[in-house]
Amino acid sequence: MPYTPAGQELANAHQLVILNIDSQGKAATVPSGRYDAKSGSVVFKTTEFSRYAVAYVTKSFADVQHVLWAKEAVEAMAVRDIIKGVSDDFAPAVSITRADFITLLVRVLELKGPGTNTAVFSDVQPTAYYAQAVAISKELGIAYGFEDNTFKPSSISRQDMMVLTAKALKAAGKPSAGSGNLAPYSDAATISTYAVDSVTSLVGSGIVNGKGGKIAPTELLTRAEAAVILSRIWATH
Repeated sequence: MPYTPAGQELANAHQLVILNIDSQGKAATVPSGRYDAKSGSVVFKTTEFSRYAVAYVTKSFADVQHVLWAKEAVEAMAVRDIIKGVSDDFAPAVSITRADFITLLVRVLELKGPGTNTAVFSDVQPTAYYAQAVAISKELGIAYGFEDNTFKPSSISRQDMMVLTAKALKAAGKPSAGSGNLAPYSDAATISTYAVDSVTSLVGSGIVNGKGGKIAPTELLTRAEAAVILSRIWATH
């Protein structure tokens, strides 16, 4: 949709969103919508005919001021309802759970399962808020779980995040292009064998840039880091 932002909209183009307005007048944010300066338009993907509108939405969290490197990413994901805050804050330094991250991946890539009713993992209750996202990820071959048929929805390491992300991009038909160079990262040798290919591809595509000159593969993924990863996926796909 051709669009010319002005003032605050131009300065904060990441807060320009596309709304899908149904027959009842209810508006829902289209996750993929974003402003493209080169074409002078707001671009998005959709699978249905409907009414669409451009909107400038602002969401901010006071505690994100402490992690300015993630501020724009957090805001971009929040205004699209991809990621949410914790009460009135965002809690950027808090570790994100595996369940939450897979839910956010499914949401940002707008993934749909084939509906094969694949049995979920033994530790994922059907009533859990993340159950549908986990089921979709299992159907699409993103999440295989562990040998004991568990998903372990609690914490997630950075290298496991990269494995899930690489598989999700492939499932969405948008695999990471190219192969990155891990030599500049001082801890590259500590990456688990099962994660090396995923880490390499995400470094090559710019989705992962490391953390203080390291990959930090076994460190737990924080909410701020997750928001940045998601925003890079959103911006390039």
